[in-house]
Amino acid sequence: MIQTRNTVILLALLLVSTFAEKDPEPIFKALGGELEMGFCFGDDIAVYRMTADGKELLGQFSNSSVSPADAFKGRISFSTEVEGLLGLKLTNLQFSDSGIYIRECWSDSTIENYRKHYLYVCNKEFGSKEISLTPGTGADLVCNMDSIKHATVKWYRDTHDVSLFMDTKISLEPLQAEFKSLVRVQGEGSFLHISDEFIQDRPRFFCQVMEGEQCRSFQTIELPEEPELKTVYRSYGEDVVLTCSVDPLRQNHWKTPFGQVNSSAPVGTTENQMSTRMNSKNYSLIIQSLISNHSGSYKCFSTFLVEDYFLNVCPLYESTDILFSASDKKVVLECNFMSLPAFSGKAEYASVLWYRKTGEKDIQIMDSGDPSLTPPNDLQGRVEFSQVDSSLIFTDPQKEDSGTYWCVVLLENEETDEGDNEDAFGSDDGSDDDDDEEEPHSWIMDEEYMGMCLFRQSNSWLRKDRQSVRERLTVSREHNVDLMDTVMSCKAVLVVLCGNTD
Repeated sequence: MIQTRNTVILLALLLVSTFAEKDPEPIFKALGGELEMGFCFGDDIAVYRMTADGKELLGQFSNSSVSPADAFKGRISFSTEVEGLLGLKLTNLQFSDSGIYIRECWSDSTIENYRKHYLYVCNKEFGSKEISLTPGTGADLVCNMDSIKHATVKWYRDTHDVSLFMDTKISLEPLQAEFKSLVRVQGEGSFLHISDEFIQDRPRFFCQVMEGEQCRSFQTIELPEEPELKTVYRSYGEDVVLTCSVDPLRQNHWKTPFGQVNSSAPVGTTENQMSTRMNSKNYSLIIQSLISNHSGSYKCFSTFLVEDYFLNVCPLYESTDILFSASDKKVVLECNFMSLPAFSGKAEYASVLWYRKTGEKDIQIMDSGDPSLTPPNDLQGRVEFSQVDSSLIFTDPQKEDSGTYWCVVLLENEETDEGDNEDAFGSDDGSDDDDDEEEPHSWIMDEEYMGMCLFRQSNSWLRKDRQSVRERLTVSREHNVDLMDTVMSCKAVLVVLCGNTD
């Protein structure tokens, strides 16, 4: 037992020795701010500061008798708000706090995590700046020098770790040879032009303005956030166009469930019914005659990710056409899925979404699982979702409300109580097998069905400014008017209603 413990201690010391050889990762903080050292998953945290005499213990959670140096007294506390998660906080930072710090995380007398940092306490922090980015042209990085004389600039690149790639006190070229062709320096080093290749893994940048050995300011410079995932719902047999705004002169490509599609490849329909179209603004992916296999992830790249789609192909159900007039006070768009065999006993586990087509965009209006979702401004206060039959109810309909709306029914992942165990598209075979030990409603947890679109119904909504066709037919019957003229008028408005005169 003693030998085992000694082995564990030896391994821990070797781990510390290995990490200690790395350059400390920089941390930038403003004067008067605070530093959170952590967080640690485990039962203990210890933080040290390196001095000329070696390591100085600032605090250890399991040892309350530790007394830090006078300069740190009253400024150190432990974070224990979350059970099993520890941190050490140093407040009211001073210039003299700059230096190397070591954080150790321990669990069951074994070191689990070790980090070494260099803390720079600077006069000020400038607000974060977003890089203006156009695919194919690279980007400009501009550091705010704040008119400080005799200042030098350090540039850092943060991918998984923060690393120094330029120090104008040393050179006006990148410190790493592989970066020299990717970075162009202007002025005294406060302005950099970087290539697409230098930002293809979407790093974050820091610039640090130094006056001698004192940090005067720092600033975070970031790329725009990655594009939001757009979920597109379409039905079997339909076509879909996924657009992507890119530089047409670049080598662009789509990643699809069927492999990569390049902009340099000949344009034409592939065996998967996919083709591309490039113009001055967009590089579009066109998919024709959708089938279930087309469901999946579609990403557009121009060095970096530009657009991110998830295409969900739904079973095809007949669309409906709805007419309304200026005199109508209410219009109901129905989502007729509850009576279908596929939803027998499963409707309570379904999530219903409502969308409206606005130009080339799909705008979500309602989500049965998210009552906080706000409808578009022009519909607020006039549209309501019915929990009873999942319909969409419009009051005081306007001419501008005309258009195409559709409901989408998805299978949710929820804990369920005892009940029938049915396949999502199956039916009850009438058997009574009490020996079946499979968990109830296991179909609802199957990855095959998660996020699956089980139903999509489209409603084409058209306003008419004359008397209802049904009303005219009724009046014609009551007054024994020749119905032929009425039917011809009906066809001029919307042929689909002509057969529904009974």
